[in-house]
Amino acid sequence: MAARKEILSDLSSKIADGNIRDAYRTFEDLPVVDQIAVSISPGVGDALAAYEIGEFGSRAKTNIEDRDYLGAAGNIGLSALSGISLIPLFRFLRGARGVTKSATKSVDAPTPKNPPTREPLQLAPPKIAEAVDLPEIVPFNTRPATDLAYQTTQSALPLQSKARKFLHGHYKKIDPEINELSPQDWVKTLTNPNNEIPLGELRLLNVLDELNEIHPKLIKEATGQEKITKQGLDNYMQDQQLDALQIRGAPPGQLQSPDTTFVNDALRRTQQQKLYHVRGAGEQRTADIHYRNLEYNPNITGNNAYVFDGIGDFKPLDSFRLDNITSSRDFETIKKSLEDLNIQEADNFASIFRVQSDFMKEANQKGFLDPKKQAQKIKDVLRYNKFVKEINPILAVNTKNPISVMDAAIINKNVRDVGVEKFTIEPKDIEKITGRSYKESLDKTPEEIFYMLNQSKTAQKYIDVPNNPEALSQAYFKDLYSNTEGFLQLQNGARILKQAVLPKMDFTGKFKIDPYFEKTTSNEMKLPVRANVLQAYKSGKDGIHIGPAQAIQEGAGENIIEKYTRGEKEIQKILNELGLGNKKKELTTRITGTNTEYDGTYLKFSNELKRAIEEQGINAFKLGGPVEIDRMLAEL
Repeated sequence: MAARKEILSDLSSKIADGNIRDAYRTFEDLPVVDQIAVSISPGVGDALAAYEIGEFGSRAKTNIEDRDYLGAAGNIGLSALSGISLIPLFRFLRGARGVTKSATKSVDAPTPKNPPTREPLQLAPPKIAEAVDLPEIVPFNTRPATDLAYQTTQSALPLQSKARKFLHGHYKKIDPEINELSPQDWVKTLTNPNNEIPLGELRLLNVLDELNEIHPKLIKEATGQEKITKQGLDNYMQDQQLDALQIRGAPPGQLQSPDTTFVNDALRRTQQQKLYHVRGAGEQRTADIHYRNLEYNPNITGNNAYVFDGIGDFKPLDSFRLDNITSSRDFETIKKSLEDLNIQEADNFASIFRVQSDFMKEANQKGFLDPKKQAQKIKDVLRYNKFVKEINPILAVNTKNPISVMDAAIINKNVRDVGVEKFTIEPKDIEKITGRSYKESLDKTPEEIFYMLNQSKTAQKYIDVPNNPEALSQAYFKDLYSNTEGFLQLQNGARILKQAVLPKMDFTGKFKIDPYFEKTTSNEMKLPVRANVLQAYKSGKDGIHIGPAQAIQEGAGENIIEKYTRGEKEIQKILNELGLGNKKKELTTRITGTNTEYDGTYLKFSNELKRAIEEQGINAFKLGGPVEIDRMLAEL
């Protein structure tokens, strides 16, 4: 066996010649003890660590193509380990992990041995690229619309994601040349009004936060990369779909008030009830009203449902007789409407009833966070930041009479009044303003930053930052200049302003807007109607009906009756999405004013409609009216 010195010399020579693949193969064949020795060696260990990231990812891809899933799982796991700041094992062996629980109390601080001395992945000559399998942009895997559904826990109710359907080109064809963008540019594309993607769905998928700004999770997804591929974004949104919408059937023995008086006995006999859980709604509830003892699991209960409903069989012509209708005029109205839709005596419709939301009842008592006020606050902050960008280049060269502390306080006052507590500046802003590197404003070198400890003095402060000078310098810069001071003094004596950090919404005593929030309230009818249209089709019904009769029977208030009108309108929106909006008269009819069980909207499943649902599915969301906050920001 060759001496360890000879091994390192051999590996170093291969790396220097650009033969890193051969070097890695040699490394793999070494005994574990020698591998550890190589791992902690400067230069050689870094080069092998960098190579291993791509190597195991490449092997995983090959294994998957060969259907070697077990092998693929192992390689993907190793690749994931390798992807965090090169390889955690290498950093740990070099002492960069700091003190662990097993360390003795006498150890005051970690003692890293190898601070950064070079830029990342520049450890070998340029020709290393010839030897390493560099990652390629994988062509986007376009999938049929029916594959883009939310897993609602109901296999028969795969409601579709409109955002993902956009990416896959199922409507509003996305530019085929767009394959990778920065997270910010992806957000601009997805929120473009012309693309008709509901902001509520983008909030549910953690593309946007509650302020309709780019979500921190999406930014984190791109850590270490400037851009995200279309496939990467689609994978991200697919992950966020998990548990986002859940539809649960109420067990037969736990139906809510099953023996209440019904307008139609068939509804009572065939009634089913479902509870809908929406991430971002329902969790805020504190009161328990309906389904108090219903628990599917500790996190999904009747007490945190967003909305619930009932559905039952309704044969419009089964008992339709003149002696059942008090007014002959109403009888003729109903008769004509049902004939216009060609409803037959044997036709069995699913009828939606008892749609209620304890979430909304509580939200109405506490009130949603006022979008208009929040929009105005955001508008003030954005206007201030726009002013800062325009004035800073002038201030940067004004060394004779720079902004005083008092001047800065006055300028900052307006944004502080709307809740701004923190100001920041980006490295690129310094470079743009001064024409010099932001690093000139730092009081520490990358090596000194590398050695900095956290507040408790138990580990390195920047242990999770990539181990290279640029990343360390940027992390330190942001920590140094993200604080409550609204200005920054440059080395030439000039004082410039910092950008205001948008304040987080104060939800004290308020409900944050949920994914189905529209204008000033949540449209809790949207999800049940969409789910039940899909369920009625899947279960072989001839059509679906929704009307307020049962709500009126149970003594519901005017606000609930009005919500049923929203539900009826939702049917037309579904037809529009399926490209059948012009078939409205052939597919739907509406009866009003008879004060009977027949009032409401009827949708009949024609062969054309069935084919459209089968091919396109039904979206979980449909773009509603413009949210006030978005309209105001658009005007800025």
